[in-house]
Amino acid sequence: MTVETVPDAGGAGVRLLRARGELDIVGATDLLGRVPELIDGASGVVLDLGPVTFLDSAGIRLVDRFARECGRRGLPFVAVAPPGGTPRRVLEIVGFGPPLVVDELVEALTLASQPGDAGRSVV
Repeated sequence: MTVETVPDAGGAGVRLLRARGELDIVGATDLLGRVPELIDGASGVVLDLGPVTFLDSAGIRLVDRFARECGRRGLPFVAVAPPGGTPRRVLEIVGFGPPLVVDELVEALTLASQPGDAGRSVV
């Protein structure tokens, strides 16, 4: 599992993080401690889970950690999980839905670039 920071993807200081592969205990645990570093200096954060092929409870914990850390800093946070994909099904099972989770990257980037409640207080 990898997480890639996509520079200037959202403009206006929005940080786009794209996860790939399996977001499980092996990959997610290492990333949990890096969440503050990954969002430092951002005006909003988008976590793209579209390329994720497997998501377990450790992956859910990572999404929750991003949402909580962004909320603590007053930053909008949105996760992208396309309908029908494995990440979306797992997120829905645990009760993570809109506005924290959206279908499309364009929508997430728009929400994360606007001050407001995009996913902030959902978790």
